[in-house]
Amino acid sequence: MNELLYQKELAKCVRCGACKAMCPTYFFTSDETMGARGRIAMLGALTENELAPTKRLSDRIFSCILCEACSGVCPVGINIPESIYQGRARLKDHYARGRLIRKTLNFSLSRMDTVFSVLRGLQKIIYPALRKAGTLRYMPEITSKPFKDRAQVYKGAGKLGRVAIFSGCSVNYFYPHLGDALVRILLTRGYEVVVLKGEVCCGAPLRAFGFEEESAALARKNLELFNKLKAKAILSMCPTCTLTIRKQYPLLAGDTIEKIMDVNEFFVRDSVISTLRTPRRTVTYHDPCHLRYGLGIKDEPREILKAMQGLKLVEMKNSGECCGFGGFFSLDFKELSKEIGRKKIADVHNSWAETLVTSCPGCMMQLEDVIEQGRSMDIMHIVEVIDEAMHE
Repeated sequence: MNELLYQKELAKCVRCGACKAMCPTYFFTSDETMGARGRIAMLGALTENELAPTKRLSDRIFSCILCEACSGVCPVGINIPESIYQGRARLKDHYARGRLIRKTLNFSLSRMDTVFSVLRGLQKIIYPALRKAGTLRYMPEITSKPFKDRAQVYKGAGKLGRVAIFSGCSVNYFYPHLGDALVRILLTRGYEVVVLKGEVCCGAPLRAFGFEEESAALARKNLELFNKLKAKAILSMCPTCTLTIRKQYPLLAGDTIEKIMDVNEFFVRDSVISTLRTPRRTVTYHDPCHLRYGLGIKDEPREILKAMQGLKLVEMKNSGECCGFGGFFSLDFKELSKEIGRKKIADVHNSWAETLVTSCPGCMMQLEDVIEQGRSMDIMHIVEVIDEAMHE
């Protein structure tokens, strides 16, 4: 977006506060500069040269979780998340707090397998001590074999056609068992399954740090792969990946992939879930922000869980509130992230459910980090619940 159009977009703000009411960072700080309205006002002042691009201003703009809870609520139609992305691109050189992470991220995303192999070795040697000292956040064990490297094509019966899986970084390196579960579900239903071995990161982490050109380059690589693929759907288990590909690739690379789908909407649309029986348990569901607010998918996972015999779904209080992950937000703003996460876990525990179900590997990582030890709680991705019902 050029500077004039961006300036006009920000100038539309009438300071009504509708966006602020949805903002988790404002809710936990009561600081106007930590809310959506305040950030839009500051970015507007920046474009008018009323504010200088300082470290303090950059911290406030980069403190947004990018949860998209404010998406679509502006009465004058400002695209608030996109305005934040554009602001970060203009302020990235002034954001000192994330400078090392940005440089590391920019270096590593083109050589992910090598980087994660090195990290896996370091995780075994130094991670326990750093984690105990509180220096590092919780990190699941990095797999020795990424999901996308296990197999490329699973033939199966193929009677229902071909489906592809875009696994994303979290599933590839931290939660490959989720990919395995999705493959089993699709094969059982009669699909041929293709795993996109040539995929690269969706680009969301780079764009969150203001690297527009670099994230656009990743988008073009994935689009080239998608356009060669013959499949009825491309499925993702990560709402951030789905949101980025569906809504941001047209802005970054000028192309749209209609086939990209979250697993929940695919399961409901194609009636993947028939009559399934699970071990008797009470579950509650946590809405990932990018799924609920960014993609508008709220009812589908509940429809799936309610259809399963043996499950009792109970809604927690404030089910739509953020868990506080936000990717690198949980590293850059660690204490605020933990505070938001602790509030979420309190709501989970107050539901008295035995199992917490969600649809996002990032949310799983955050909730596993902050869950209290006083009461046991299983945390499962919805594909695990379905896989268990089909195969146990």
